[in-house]
Amino acid sequence: MTVARKQSKCPYCFETIAEEATRCKHCHADLSKKKKKLFANLNNFRIGFLSGILFTLIIWALFYFWLSGAG
Repeated sequence: MTVARKQSKCPYCFETIAEEATRCKHCHADLSKKKKKLFANLNNFRIGFLSGILFTLIIWALFYFWLSGAG
């Protein structure tokens, strides 16, 4: 009797491997970096998003003070 394991595809060679595998048994690619890269991209997106909001607020504040000083 065999235990059914969840399967996924290797992002490098597209062969079927176990979901929790850290190294592909076909092309021997290191899959532990794949999970770390996801969180790094999420962190970069969060920093960029917050920087964009901050930049927009600063521009709005400068525009507001420019209009109130001109009147």
